[in-house]
Amino acid sequence: MLDRIAILASDEPHHDYMIALMQMNFHVVLVVKEPGSRMRARARREKRWRDYIYMTYHNWRRTLLGLNSYRSKYFSDACLVPPGRVCPQTTVDYINDPKVVEMLVDAKPDLTIIMATSILKCEVLEAASTIINVHGGFLPYYRGNHCFFFALYNREFDKIGSTIHFVNAGIDTGDIIEAVVPPIKVTDNAEQLYSRAEKMAIHRLVDLITLVQQGGEFPRRGQLFKGRLYKTRDRKPWHDLHHWFRCITGAHRRALTAWKGQIVN
Repeated sequence: MLDRIAILASDEPHHDYMIALMQMNFHVVLVVKEPGSRMRARARREKRWRDYIYMTYHNWRRTLLGLNSYRSKYFSDACLVPPGRVCPQTTVDYINDPKVVEMLVDAKPDLTIIMATSILKCEVLEAASTIINVHGGFLPYYRGNHCFFFALYNREFDKIGSTIHFVNAGIDTGDIIEAVVPPIKVTDNAEQLYSRAEKMAIHRLVDLITLVQQGGEFPRRGQLFKGRLYKTRDRKPWHDLHHWFRCITGAHRRALTAWKGQIVN
């Protein structure tokens, strides 16, 4: 039985949406947030300048293009959790902080759900017991970050989706529970597809946990190979400019229209 659930997440609107939905449906005993601003600050403190520059670039790009606003609006219908079901949230500078390990040990979760945190180290993995990730990418082909963008950029439209999977010591290499594929419109950009797929995956995870609580088991299949790992710094300004040029010239739309997959109106 999955009677006690812990959540480790960042502070984006879809993370708050997921946290609220889990609290409405299950007994959440621990919520720990690692905000994106603190991830950037840590990169600066540790003098990981390349990571810091690209994290900052993408934060500004999303703000200036209205993508952060779009995501906030898309997930603004989060359910209102009654006070009796609200689990206090703890914010940390680093998800692998020893105090996070202590909180997990004290909470004794049967299941830990993670979403967009830094890569978990062994101490957290051991303390968290069974861990499930909602990954914004179609595994095993797209691991890491910006997976929806690169699937569009590479014109691999059949590899657009989010994946619910078990977490191991690798980066998005754990056994797959289920891939969630969103409907695609020719007018969609990466943000629209990502938001649509993540909301679908969050609701699907609720269904899967409910199934296990009723005596079932999570589906499980191993990843037969490791797809490409995309890091934040792999998406450079020229990738964005190139894709933008494809869009304004109609090349992207023509490629998507010619695709043999399912396109919706």
